[in-house]
Amino acid sequence: MTASTPRPSPVYLLVHSDHPLDPLGPNSGAEMATLNQARALALSGRTVCVAARLRQPLQFDRGVTFIDLGPSYDVERALDWADSHGQYVLLAAGKAVALHLSRRRERCIKRLLITHDRSAGDCGLRPDVLEHCCDHILCVSHAQREKLALEGAPRHRMHVIHNGVDFSIFKPASPERHSPKKLVFSGALVPDKGLHLLLAAFVALKGKFTDLQLDVFGSSSLWSREDYINVEQLQRSVPGLTFHGKASQSEIASALASAGVCVVPSIWFDPYPLTSLEAQACGTPVVAFRVGGLPEGIAHNSTGCVVDEISEEALRKTLDELLSNPQRLQMMSEAALAWSAQRFQWSDVVKRIVALCEAPPPIQYSATTTTVGEDL
Repeated sequence: MTASTPRPSPVYLLVHSDHPLDPLGPNSGAEMATLNQARALALSGRTVCVAARLRQPLQFDRGVTFIDLGPSYDVERALDWADSHGQYVLLAAGKAVALHLSRRRERCIKRLLITHDRSAGDCGLRPDVLEHCCDHILCVSHAQREKLALEGAPRHRMHVIHNGVDFSIFKPASPERHSPKKLVFSGALVPDKGLHLLLAAFVALKGKFTDLQLDVFGSSSLWSREDYINVEQLQRSVPGLTFHGKASQSEIASALASAGVCVVPSIWFDPYPLTSLEAQACGTPVVAFRVGGLPEGIAHNSTGCVVDEISEEALRKTLDELLSNPQRLQMMSEAALAWSAQRFQWSDVVKRIVALCEAPPPIQYSATTTTVGEDL
């Protein structure tokens, strides 16, 4: 290969965690991030495969090949597929088992762990073992990188690459389309996501704003958990509250495009949730607690509000101030559209991943190489 001959791009194999993934239906944020990364890589001209425990059979969609790992999570099957296609980059999303199994696969030229989790140990390997299993660790926020580093993960292998937004689905909506008295929540219905605090705040605010609405999208099954709230009872007893269950991306996008505020009341270390980004891409301001990587995706008092105290009272007070000022909400909506367009492009995410994976190797000089100025 001459210096002018372009290097062929490797194949990209994304092995998702052992949590089931629906390539065409509703998913939680980590699953959607995996799909969006794969699609953006395919759009860049790369050969891309996603291997996961698929909820429905699918072999190819939007430029991406899919391999079902089945109930036994047969990662070896995906690695065999990649080996048959030449040199490849392995991106292990969430679980490090694929990195471990690929150690002796000579055609695997780069190994990356993409983590969406709150703890270094969530990937299945101790931090000191990760040092020897991967070339890079991709963190979705600076807060996540610092947390993993404190737990012993190798800081020199970590890179922060924020998530993006699928702008083909979450499209900008003009501020005039947004109803200032409509709130939206989207995510897993689990205690970690803080929905109970939002419900309490909503009930209290209904006394002042009688036309206030709250649309809740999601299910506890997104995280394979049991229900922790009585959805049917709450919907019957609280006027203006509607539970929509698991919904498609287009349904959620439509709701966000007409909402006044998207509330992301996570009370756990949420690394960098997609919902906040997707809402702003639709021109919907976001209210969230100061936890995890959430503040990194919100311009405080511009595209939304970051609440310092994690409590129902603090959340209610912030929402009250916004609902009482429709003009401020409209200004935030306009700012959110500009902010998201500049920062949340999946194509930019992929460029950074490709730069890590396809950088040419450093030039090796022999001990006898003549240097400039050396006597001949």
